[in-house]
Order: sequence, then structure tokens, then C-alpha cells
Amino acid sequence: MNRQRGPAVVKSLPFKPALLRPLPHPVTPFPNETLISYRQRLATANQLPDFRTVRTPSRWLLCQLDELEKLELLSGHPRKALLWAIPELRHYDPGIAPEPQGRSNLLIRRACDLCGWRSGSSGEPIYVHTRGFHDNVCIRHRRWLACGKVNPERQISLENAPEVVRAQIVLNRLELKYRGRPFGLCYQLCERFWGEIDHRALVRKDSEGTFERIYRPDPDDLPNRFGPVQRFRRAAAYPRIALLTQLVMALALQPELDRKAKQITGGTYAAFEESFHLDYKPRTLTGPWIRSKFNSLIDATAKYVAPRT
Repeated sequence: MNRQRGPAVVKSLPFKPALLRPLPHPVTPFPNETLISYRQRLATANQLPDFRTVRTPSRWLLCQLDELEKLELLSGHPRKALLWAIPELRHYDPGIAPEPQGRSNLLIRRACDLCGWRSGSSGEPIYVHTRGFHDNVCIRHRRWLACGKVNPERQISLENAPEVVRAQIVLNRLELKYRGRPFGLCYQLCERFWGEIDHRALVRKDSEGTFERIYRPDPDDLPNRFGPVQRFRRAAAYPRIALLTQLVMALALQPELDRKAKQITGGTYAAFEESFHLDYKPRTLTGPWIRSKFNSLIDATAKYVAPRT
């Protein structure tokens, strides 16, 4: 009696399992959204506890697709749309979308909630890569975004402080004007310098007016100078920091000999006093300190942004 053999293995047609398939509820990626944020929103929209179960559905069968191809298949969006929306995927195909330059890609904050609602996020938080430390305001909806969360449901409204919105427009134009130079570093230096002179209460009059228009304290909570109040003060000082950045960039890009001559004759600090009206005349040690500090700020900025000869 002959034993019956099972079906022979067909070696010419290898078995290629389809591990992934499009999810039933697609999610549109937000501009400059982080990869983790988009994965989380995609999982939440499809009522999944974790995106890893979809990204790696089998422990035995290996998927030969890279991260971009997996996301393209799962989300149902074209490759080009994903590359331009999510900067972390651009290294897979830099021919379509160039990879981001500099350290701005490392700065992550929550996107404007109103912009998220318009894009169809259904209240799910969206986290994006910013252009730099100077990118703090949503111009369309007039909202402060950087460290501006009073509570998870509300962001700082700037309806009563249009000068803060105009400051963001000024910084955006400066960024385009000085393209190719480390503009974000100059803004950081100016923000640090402004914090030092604000600590000495030299230029608080204008900022206090803006602060009173955007801050509404909760009568049931005790004041906390390290809590939400500090975030409102940073937003109130933003227009002055933008003006200082504009002034410092203009002075730093002057020829070195002209810049040094103005520093010796006091013309550089005179430009600062002309742009910012101090609350009181600095005396004793404060006067020489602020002049020396401002000249050092110009030199430090020129070191990075001045054209090489």
C-alpha cells in the first residue's frame, strides 16, 4: 500500500504575506508634524491602543518595507504629502523633500488648537517641529503657543495684544531677509540679554501694559510666579525682544571698523536708548554694565552672522 504524499512545495512562487493594509479611518498629516504625534493620532482615530501593533503586526514574519512605505500604506496618503508634512521621514527620499537643516528640527511644541480643529484633529493634540526659538505665535488665530498652555483646554489669546502678533510677523520677515545666517541664535542672545535688563527693572513699563491686557488671573488660585504668570510675561516681552533682534542684526552686519568706532564713541548704545525708552536713568554700576553688555551682544552676534571675508 502506497502512502499518499501531501502537496509539493512550489519553490518558484515564494509566499509573500501581506502584513499591512490601509486603516479604515485616514488622518491628514499636519504641516511639520512629528512622526510620534502623527502615529498617535492615526492610532486614536482607528481606536487602536498602540500604533506599534499595526506597524509590526507579526513577531515571526518580517516586513521588508521601510518606515515611509509602511506609513504610506497604512495612512492612504501619497508619498509626497507625507514627506512634506513630516520632516523626520525626509531622509528616505530627499529628492522629493530636502532634509531640514540646523537644530530647529529638535524644537517641538504643541500646535495651535484652532489650526488643529480646522485640519480635522477632533481635539487630539498635535505636536510640530518649530523653525526656532522665535516661532511662538499663530498669526492666523492670534494665539501664543510657546509655553503658553494655561491648562490643557486653553491657549493664550492675543486678541487684546496685536503688538505681539506684529512682532511675530517682524521676526518672520527678518528670518527671510537673513536667510542662510543663524538667525535663531541671534534671537536667543537677544532674549537672554532682555531677561537680564528686565531683571533690573529697566524696561518694564511697556511690557506691563501688554501683560495686563492678556493676563486674567483666576481668583480661586493663589499667585504663582513660576507658573502661568511667567508664561504671560514672556509673551508680553516678545514685541520688545523682536525690536531688539532687529536692531542687533542691523548693527552686527555693519563693517567691523565702523562697528568698533561706534562702540568707542558711544553711538551703538545711543541707538539702543533711541529705540528703547528706559524706565529710569541707570547710574553707578548699572550704566557701565548695560553699555558693556550691549556692545558684547553686538560682537557675539557679529561673530555668527557677519559675512566672512
